[in-house]
Amino acid sequence: MIKFFRNIRQNLVMENKNGMYFKYAVGEIVLVVIGILIALQINNWNENVKKLKQEKIYYCKIKEDLESDKINIKRSLKSLNERISSAKRALNNLYDGVNDKSVILKDYLSAVRSIKFLPSKLAIQDIVSSGKLENFKNANLKDALLKHYTKLEGALNIIVVNNKDVGNYIYEYNLSDFGMHQLPLYENDFGIKLLDKMPNVNWTSDKNNLIYRKFQDHMSVSIISSSREKQLLNQVLLSTENLINELENNCEQ
Repeated sequence: MIKFFRNIRQNLVMENKNGMYFKYAVGEIVLVVIGILIALQINNWNENVKKLKQEKIYYCKIKEDLESDKINIKRSLKSLNERISSAKRALNNLYDGVNDKSVILKDYLSAVRSIKFLPSKLAIQDIVSSGKLENFKNANLKDALLKHYTKLEGALNIIVVNNKDVGNYIYEYNLSDFGMHQLPLYENDFGIKLLDKMPNVNWTSDKNNLIYRKFQDHMSVSIISSSREKQLLNQVLLSTENLINELENNCEQ
């Protein structure tokens, strides 16, 4: 093709057709420019196709994280229900005058423990840190993702603060008088010889005892904090399920 155009130019020069040569030269330049523009357009189209495919792959990765979150939220909600039940049972046994302190303390352990929800955020963190989120074409889905993870962070911050309040009560007890060492769970660790020397305070039968009053507050705070955590996690769960449904139609395996 190049040889063909060169021959045309040479013939025009040899025949001294300067006007025709000038017009031809302009036409050739126009054709070259058009060719470059077409090549650029094709290249841009290919780049857009690659970006769109990459975007859909990222949607799949986010969806996998959210499906993992959904499972872990439900596990945490189940744990919180058990925590509330244990705290209520501990209070009921306290008020009913149950003589065996170990029964109350066993429920106490369950009332201050729960399975914490830790979100999977590897995909969204990778996307944001690499700046690729800005290139996402689906504006509505991008906005939904940003709102979800912003609300998630807010919910987790509240949960951390509330659980810290529950945990702080532990340090307000005189732990030796509290009697956790008397639980069979720790019997082997302390040893019978040491346990016989340690305090055995029956605070559960004395409503004026400071531990008794602190224990009431602690179990009440545990119930209230757990209920609030359930409320927040249920909101996150709903948002997670909605996003999974949206990503289902935009994800490309």
